Amino acid sequence: MLISHKHKFICISIPKTGTRSLRETLCPLNILDIIGHPTSTDFPQHGIALECKQSLENLGYNFDDYFSFCVVRNPWDRYLSFFKYYKERAEEYLKTTDFKEWKDLKIKQGKFASELFTNNNERFILKKIICRQRNQSEYFLNTREIIVSHIARFENLQNEFDYLCETIGLDKIQLSHGNKSINQISCSDIYNQELIDLVAEKEKEVIDLMSYVYK
Repeated sequence: MLISHKHKFICISIPKTGTRSLRETLCPLNILDIIGHPTSTDFPQHGIALECKQSLENLGYNFDDYFSFCVVRNPWDRYLSFFKYYKERAEEYLKTTDFKEWKDLKIKQGKFASELFTNNNERFILKKIICRQRNQSEYFLNTREIIVSHIARFENLQNEFDYLCETIGLDKIQLSHGNKSINQISCSDIYNQELIDLVAEKEKEVIDLMSYVYK
């Protein structure tokens, strides 16, 4: 979650939709008043719009006065990105012998990932990841109503970011590309029909809204 009172915008950060690129591009500009943190209760890093609205109102701000947006992603690709992320975290954790430089959150993620990838097959792992993550529509809906100003596509992220800059009065900036996976696993390597259907059911709202299909 990223908030600028001066430029009147809110970024609701859905995991695995380019949120690190947005954060690394916007933070150096010194225009952000609130940068969500993983352990924050008021403004968590990946908090939903409804929580942000309430937290702002508690501080005397009106959510509707801001240009609020989030980025969504083809859900089959997004869950595969989670899989790659946890696989890399597991490999890093298992080969590390000295954790003195690791933050508590990184250690926690490493333990979880290493347990997930120990003695489990890839489709079981992906299914568990799909089941434990929030669906994307929870981040921008209030029951059935969309409460953000704009829903951007990850697949067109630079153009979407250009639109954001134009809307809030910033010069156009080239997005950084943080957190890119080096793992080359593709959807066809791991998805079967059961997993394809599981994602289709779980992410029906965003699939219907953005006309996403499994490729």
